[in-house]
This record gives sequence, structure tokens and C-alpha cells, in this order.
Amino acid sequence: MAAVSAQRGDAAIDTGLRVPFKVYWFKLMHPLLARRGRFLLQGRQHRRYFVMPGDYVSGYTAKFGSFEAEEIAVARQICLHRLGAERLACSAMVDLGCHIGNYSVELGPIFGAVVAVDAVQSYTHVARANLAWNGLEGKSTVVCAAISDRGGEVRLHMERHGNLGHARVSHDGGEEQGAAINVPAVTLDALIQQLDVRDVSFIKFDIEGHEIAALQGALQTIRQHAPLIQVEVDKGNLPTVLERMRQTGVAYEAWQVVRGNPASRGRLLRLWAALRAGGNPVFVQRLLGNEPNSRHLPCVLLVPAALGLDWWTVFPMQAMACRTGAEVEFAIENVGLNHNEVEPSLGDITAVVVTCNSAHCIEHLAKSLAMWPYVTVIDNGSHDGTRDLVRQHMPRARWIGLEGNHGFGAANNQALAHVRTPYALLVNPDCLVSAKDARILLQTARCWPEAAVVVPQLVDSRRRLQLNYGWPRPLWISRGPEAEGPVCVGNACGAVMLLRLDAIPTREWFDTRFFLYYEDEDLCLRLFNAKLTVVVEPSVKVTHVNRGSVRGSRPLQVEFLRGMHHAKSKILFTAKHQGEVAAARQRRLARIQSVAVLLLRVLVPSPRHLARAWGRVVGFWQAPSTY
Repeated sequence: MAAVSAQRGDAAIDTGLRVPFKVYWFKLMHPLLARRGRFLLQGRQHRRYFVMPGDYVSGYTAKFGSFEAEEIAVARQICLHRLGAERLACSAMVDLGCHIGNYSVELGPIFGAVVAVDAVQSYTHVARANLAWNGLEGKSTVVCAAISDRGGEVRLHMERHGNLGHARVSHDGGEEQGAAINVPAVTLDALIQQLDVRDVSFIKFDIEGHEIAALQGALQTIRQHAPLIQVEVDKGNLPTVLERMRQTGVAYEAWQVVRGNPASRGRLLRLWAALRAGGNPVFVQRLLGNEPNSRHLPCVLLVPAALGLDWWTVFPMQAMACRTGAEVEFAIENVGLNHNEVEPSLGDITAVVVTCNSAHCIEHLAKSLAMWPYVTVIDNGSHDGTRDLVRQHMPRARWIGLEGNHGFGAANNQALAHVRTPYALLVNPDCLVSAKDARILLQTARCWPEAAVVVPQLVDSRRRLQLNYGWPRPLWISRGPEAEGPVCVGNACGAVMLLRLDAIPTREWFDTRFFLYYEDEDLCLRLFNAKLTVVVEPSVKVTHVNRGSVRGSRPLQVEFLRGMHHAKSKILFTAKHQGEVAAARQRRLARIQSVAVLLLRVLVPSPRHLARAWGRVVGFWQAPSTY
């Protein structure tokens, strides 16, 4: 851990946020595509960002404001960790120059009130509609005015950027008359007084070229409330901005959100670093402001020194990422634990294993679970001697034998009803989870108590990474890069899942209508919609032999059933979450595709694949389009 301690003195801190490379490419190419291609590209950006556990950046921002998503994620993390939920719920955030209201929409839910201000009438209409659409109409106020250091009017010069637009304060005599408009101006101090806002804990100054005048008219508000501030700073203006902040008498520290590692000098080096990481990393870097900034700074964080912000606590990237050997043991003992907490114990977890003709897995499974005090094996009507092998190799395990095959989800629900520990770890028979792996998963669950589910990174028998997590399929299609630290996701494979059982006290975690496949994705989507978090802990790598838990005496029949159940569950999932019309449309197309694949399999014979293809044809033909 000495290396971790040494890094605490560095000026740049890795937040753990990774911008997917497809989005990074869009940002990289934006200067070339801003005029003509931006609308098309933005319309296709239905993807989320990987952020810290418990923190979401919605598809709204990822689609319409991808240039602000990283800053919003950083701001929310600071607000929640340092200002506290109680103050946020009783205070207001102020979004100045709200444009289309990204900050208002994304940060608004954690604040008691939202004040969005824009100088352009059409933009305030859009912001008001977006706030209402996202359920914030009851606690939001939208004002059409320019924030300045004086009352009266200011002159705005309208610019176009692709399908969006922007307004800058005009300088005297520099602009054409037809491109500029006069708008009412007010100081932020006067506006806060007019609206009778009692507490302001966050202010976003999205006022390029006018930030100094805007800050000058907000000194009283800043002096009284000492809020967290985000401000866009034009080229050369940083020293003046910091001088305005000193006039408030409140000590502030200035930090910048940096896309890419600041240690990577040069554009090609940063591009290569992003390619290697599978996504562009996001850092925060201290700004001293001793000399004018040589370029425009789109996001400067002004943090009150009184908060005593410990960036390493808010963004514990180095402390939690990719640990091995002695560092793992040190992390288990120290990361996230205070002196009153107890070291993670296997006694807090019950391993739950669903078997169905899984006799060939039992011996290896028993070795991996040998140290576990609580193991429950629930069997779906096996006829290959599974029960005898469990009694022989796992004599302390609790056995629940079912008459017939009830399906994966139904069997898990029945087993969970008997669990008395606070956590349950669902383990497929073809997955090998060590005691050390389980303790790290439990430690991650304790570090992020809002997490309902924690999953590891799955690897195959050759230690190649499996794509076992991503975002909810009906909403976004991105699966994202490999995670380097604990990340919040919208969908995770159920082969290995640590469940915090008080998140769903009824123990009905899975929808029993899904016999096999999609039950884990359905669970994750329901948790996602309920604001319950699913976290990936990538430092734990568990071997998963894909499709290795069931063999049986008739392998072709097994492949046929796999294909049939997968097809049925796919249509059922669509019917449940997108409606009957979408499911019927998907089923019509899937029937045609499955028949085409079956014909290809006949031409290129492979008994196993042919059986599975025939199963998919039958499944799509039998699948109902109603839930």
C-alpha cells in the first residue's frame, strides 16, 4: 500500500470514471462535425457512463449533453459526500445559463429546490419542459434573465453549434446588429433575494465570457452560503475569477475536471492511453491560478476549504482498484472499516447453489466452498446422482430437493426464503468462488451500503474476460469498457451474485415466469428502476465455464431446451418491459431470423448448434407476446 500512499501527494486524482471509447471518439471528432453532423451523432448516443457506485448519469444527459456528463458525475459525488443528504434536501441548487438544463435535470433530484436561469426565452422553455418531464416541476423555478453584476439589460450575441446554440455577452461594437439581442439582466444576489431562497448549496455558472461579471454580482450569496461552485472560465480569466472569490472572504480551492490523464502529454499519447484503457479516464487536478490560463477551462470546481474535502475518500479509485496479494488482505482489513466495524466474515453469507444434472461440477464446487459455514444446495429434479455427490463432498450443506425442474429463478427464490444471514451469494455450479473472493465482495457491499447486488468480473477457463455487465437493454445498448475499480451498472450476469437480502425483504428476487435466461436481467432492471444499485467489483475475477452447469445423458436435448427457453424468455422480457406491440414485432422478426439460421446450420452441420437453432425456432414460435 506504500504506492497508494505516495500517490496521495499527486496533483491529479483519478475519479474512477471512464468515458466509453465510442463517446470519446465523438468528442474527439466534434470540432469537425459540429456544424453538420452533430444532430445525427447525438441522436444515436443512447448510452450511459460508468461512474462511482450509486451514482447515475441518465440517458438524457448522455444523449443531449455528453460534454457535461463527467462534470455532473463529479459534482454529484462531492455534494453527496461532503454537503450531506440532509443539507441538500433543505437547500437549493442554482443552474445559471442552464441552456437545456442538464445540471438541473441530473442534480435536481438530490436538492430540495432547483433554480434554473437562462437569458434566452426558447432555452428556458426547453429547460422547463425537461424539468417537468423528469418529475422536477414541483420544486423548480425557471427564470428568463441574464445574470450580471448590474441590473437593466445586457446584449447577447447568438451563436449556432450544430442543432443546439449558444449565447455570449456581446462586446461593444464587435457584433452584427442582426445577430444580437437585448435581454433583461439581474444580479444573482438580487434574484436570490427576490425568490426568497433560504439556502444555496450549489451554483453552476455556465456563462462563458461573462463569468467575472456574474461572480461579481453573486458575492453576497457566496459569502452568506459558501456553496460548491462550478464555473466555466474563458481563456486568461482564471486569476481574475479567483480574485473575485477572495473578495467574498470565503476560502476556496480550485480544481479542474480533466478528460484524460494529465500525465499523458500530447494528443497522440492521450489517444493511445484511452485506447489501452478501453475508455478515456477522468481526473481532477488542482489549479493554483498564479498565471492566466492558456486555454478555455470548461469546468472549474470551486470547493470551500471549510469542507475539508478529501478527494481520496470521495473517489477511492487507487484504494479500491485491481488489488492483489498483500494489498488485497490490507484492503480487507482497512478500506472502508472504522475501529468499531468487524472484519468481513463468511458467517454473514449463505452460498446458494441451484443444480440440475450437475453431478460433474460437485467435486470442484465442494473444494471452493469447503470453508463456508452456510451452504444451501437446491436441486431441480436431477437424475444423475447429484444428491449423492453433494452428501459425499458437501456433508454440511443444506439440501433442498424439488420434484421436477422449477427453473433457475423459482429455485433461487425458494432457497432464499430459508436463508438467515444478511447476505446470500448465488453461485452457479460451474463457477468457482474462493473464500477470499467472497470477503472482498462483502467488503465492497459494506463500502457501498446502497448496493443491492455486488458481482465479480467473470472470466472463462482461459482467464479471458467475459462481458458479464452493462446497461439495461431496453434503455441503452452500451456494455462499456473493462472496469478498473468498483462501478455502478444497470445489468449483470446472475452466475455469481452477492445479494443484500434486506433490499427485497420478501425474498422474491426473481420473476418466476422466466424459467431460464433473462431472469437476472429482469431483476437488475427492476432494481435499476427502484434506484437500488448493482455494483461490479472487478478486482474479484471468478472462473465461469459458460454452459457448463448442465450436461445430462442427452446433450442434444439439453441444447434444444437451451435454445427454446432463451427464445421464450427473450420475447417475455420485451413484453414485460416494452409492451405487447414491441414483443410482437420482435417475435415476427426473430421467427424469420431463426429459420434462416436453422437453414444455415443444416448446410454447415454441427449437431449441437443445429439442436440449439431448432430450439430457438420452436421457442420463438411458441413464445407469447403478452406478459
